[in-house]
Amino acid sequence: MKHQNINIISTGIYHPQNKVHNQFFIDHFNKMEIDVEGLLNHLDREYRYLSDDPNETVITMGYGASIDALKNANIDINDIDLLVFATDTPEFTSPANAIKLLNLLGGEKIRMAYDTNTNCLGMLTALDQASRILMTNKRFKKALVVGGILFSSVSSKYDSVSYSNFGDAAAAVVLEKVEENEKRGFIDSTHVTQPTEHNNILMPRAGYSKILRDVIENEEDKKWSWLPFDGSFISDYWAKLITEVAEDNGINPIDIGHLIFSQFTLPDAKLTLKKLGINENKTTYVGNEYGYTGTTSPIMALHRALNTNKINKGDYVILASMGSGTTVTVLLFKF
Repeated sequence: MKHQNINIISTGIYHPQNKVHNQFFIDHFNKMEIDVEGLLNHLDREYRYLSDDPNETVITMGYGASIDALKNANIDINDIDLLVFATDTPEFTSPANAIKLLNLLGGEKIRMAYDTNTNCLGMLTALDQASRILMTNKRFKKALVVGGILFSSVSSKYDSVSYSNFGDAAAAVVLEKVEENEKRGFIDSTHVTQPTEHNNILMPRAGYSKILRDVIENEEDKKWSWLPFDGSFISDYWAKLITEVAEDNGINPIDIGHLIFSQFTLPDAKLTLKKLGINENKTTYVGNEYGYTGTTSPIMALHRALNTNKINKGDYVILASMGSGTTVTVLLFKF
């Protein structure tokens, strides 16, 4: 029996050259009599990359990640049928950043290109959508899923949580539909959304309509705003959704080969693994090297896991993340 599989055949990443150590932010906030050292240590931060190039955009960063992923897949942009760009720091709302990226990559014509935004969950949402489009539409064979965050362009230097933790980065994934003798690739996804934190993480704080109408007096209202909230529920959601998607597909969660989480909170990832009875060596964390890179963060970790052979043929792999608001997604793949 042949199976129609949607496989991840390559990944790629990009980050700016400007590497910034924790000490910069510790000193910065000490001048305001705010201690961020404890938070940075708790989240296991050390470095992040922040663009100092005024010509850098989320599109140019997406180009770098896309070139890396296409090269690793040994294809070019004209082999792609579907291009999805996930970002919450878009350079444009019209046209789609995906179309701008397609042009930059030298693509002549593809079947579909569009943007999506579920904030830090964006690339997982895009992978879910792209996989299902490939599954259900015979005209689509390959997809390029790209994510990017240029946080340095929207950050507030007074926001102790986000300014000290976030980094700029882009990531890309190539998906391919193939017929094979065994079922693998994209298996399933599950989700949950609650609006209880809808006012805690805002970009921009005042809303775009007020900015475009030029009625903003406080420049900080044009930037990213993070009001701290109790996010201790996230490990419960992750554990519940991982169990759900595994058991729905006849898998015991402890038999999952590797689990990739949002790179914002390593403690919550470890707590999730503990609740599931899974060893901590089954996850990959790169948030100490890249900072928290929002929508790209689980793919930055996936890229590392694949390139260090932490994921092997036949492994079931979980991708789990969350977006502001709050919304949570768990994807299940088999490699």
